[in-house]
Parts: sequence; structure tokens; C-alpha cells
Amino acid sequence: MALTPEDVLNKTFTQTQFRRGYDEREVDDFLDEVVAEMRRMVKDSEGLRARAEDGGPTTTSSAAAPAAAAVAGSGKADEALTRENRDLRARLDKEAAAPAAADKRISELEQSGRARDEQAKGDDARLGKAQQGADERIATVNARAKEAEESAQQRIAAANAAADKAEAEAKARRDESAKAAAAQPVADTDGGAGQMAAAAGGGAGASGLIALAQRLHDEHVAEGTTQRDKLIAEAQRKHDELVASGQGKHDDFVRTGQAKHDDFVKTGQGKHDEFLKTGQSKRDQFVGEGTTQRDKLISDARAKSTTMVTEAEAQRKKILDDLNEQKSGLEAQVAELTTYERDYRRKLKDFIGSQLKGLETNASVAPEPSSKV
Repeated sequence: MALTPEDVLNKTFTQTQFRRGYDEREVDDFLDEVVAEMRRMVKDSEGLRARAEDGGPTTTSSAAAPAAAAVAGSGKADEALTRENRDLRARLDKEAAAPAAADKRISELEQSGRARDEQAKGDDARLGKAQQGADERIATVNARAKEAEESAQQRIAAANAAADKAEAEAKARRDESAKAAAAQPVADTDGGAGQMAAAAGGGAGASGLIALAQRLHDEHVAEGTTQRDKLIAEAQRKHDELVASGQGKHDDFVRTGQAKHDDFVKTGQGKHDEFLKTGQSKRDQFVGEGTTQRDKLISDARAKSTTMVTEAEAQRKKILDDLNEQKSGLEAQVAELTTYERDYRRKLKDFIGSQLKGLETNASVAPEPSSKV
């Protein structure tokens, strides 16, 4: 049965009838010291077991607490256990600090990766600004082309208006010539041949005016049409040149921006993957080292615990042997005292019996008191 602090605290001793075997105050003080020491050892053992369970699975024997309780009587075993607990606690703290350092390094690498991502975002923003500038330039070129086209349309409209005006003027002149020819009087007297010649001459003049007006009209119309076609062709050519130049610059900006964007994304992704790979390898390395150190510490702790349990068992056995030996000596003393008591009682009884017999004998031989007359 395992010995607990409550067992030691509740332990009672049988008192002898004539004298006490131990000083009760010394026994009580010793028991108080044993209880305090055993409670402290049990607390340390539980803390050690809790740390071992936090670090990994352990198979510490449940007999460690009773064994540690048995070692309480030995100052040397107590000091060794305290030192081992302190060393194990320091090693466990060091092992716990190793994953924290690995996590810190991984956090630093992740922060660096996020900084690279922010830089890539900044590059994307600059690329977006460049794209916006290109779009603005293209819009400006398109506006200029639109203005040139509007100007060409205005010139064409002006040419058409001029042609219409020239045609109207030619028509007006033709109408005036026709009116002038119709207004000339035709004489019936004084030489019909001369009048006919004059009339023929007047008719020839009206036809010439009409032909001249028609020719001028045709020339103005042809000139206006030519000028209009020329202006339209020139405006179309400028429009095509501006559109082609703007489209070329737009394609150039888009191509350059896309190339820079792909380059930045590729560089950032490569560095991100490199940092992530480095951090993962470092983390795996730290975790492996921590796991190895933890297993080593647990193995050492188990070996130390086994050794301490063995030493505690030996010390317990030694203490129990000493207690059994002391118990045997006390039992021998109790038997001796019991025998002494029995002899003493017998002798006392014999002595009292002999005294009683003597008193009875003296009483029988004693003279009776004389009666007064």
C-alpha cells in the first residue's frame, strides 16, 4: 500500500502501560516535518509530470509519488530530486523557447513577403497611372482628330456654300441675260433684213451670255467639288494619321506596362516563394530540432525518473527495514516489559498475600482486651 501524507499525519502509536516508548512531542514534530516534506515532493512531482505531458506523451509510473514520499526521510535524495527538477524545468523552458524563436523568424519572413506584396501593389498602381496617362494622351489625340475632322467638315460646308453661291449667281446672271434678250424690241418697218440681222445678232449675244454663265457655273461647281474632295481627303488623311499614331502609342504603352507588370509580378512571386520556402525550411528545422530536444529531454527525464524511482524504492526498502528492525526491537522490549509486569504482578500478589496472612496470624494470636469491672 502506498504511503501518503495523510497516512503519516493520522498515524497513531500504542502507549505502554508503565512508561512511554517515545517522546510524543518529538514524534509529532517529526511527523509534521515528514508531512510538509512529502507534500512538497508530491507537488514537485506533479509539476514535473505536467511539464512532461505538455512536452509530449510520457509513461511515468504512478508509483513515482509514493516513491518520492518514501525518499522524504533522506536529505540527500531530496536535494538530488530538487536539482533534477530544476534542471529539467530549465531544459523544458529552453525547448519551449525554441519553437517561439522559429515562429518569430517565420513571422519576420511573412512580414517581408507582405512588404514585397505591397511593393508589387505599388508597382501595379504606378502601372495603372501610366495606363491612365496613355489613355489621356489617346483621348487628347482623338480630340485633336475630332477637331480636325470638324474643321474639315466646316471647310467642306464652306466650299459647298461657295459652290451653291456661285451656282446661284450664275443662274441669276443667266436669268438676267434671258430677261435682257426678251426685253429688246422687234421693229416691223424700215428694212426687214437689217432688223432680222439685228435680231439675229441680239439672239447670238443672249446665247453667248447663257453659255458663259453655264461655263462659269460649271467651273465654280467643279472647283468647289475639287476643293471639297481635296479638303475631305486631307482631313481623312490627318484623321487616319492621328488615329494610327494614337493607337500605336496606346499599344506601345499597353505592351510596355504589361511587360513591366509581368516582370514585377514574376519577381515578387519568385521572392515570395523563396521567402516562404526558406521560412518553411527554417520552421521545419526548428521544429525538428525542438522535437529532437524534447524527445531527448523526455528520454533523459524518464531515465532520471526511473533511476530516482529505483533509488527511492531502495531507500524506501531500507527505511522500511530499519522501521521493521526498530519494530522488532520495540516488540522485544514490549514482550520484556510484559514479562516484567507479569512477574512484578505475581511477586506483588505473593507479597500482598504473605502480608495478609501475617496480619491474619498476628490478629489470631493477639490477646483479647480485658474488660473493666
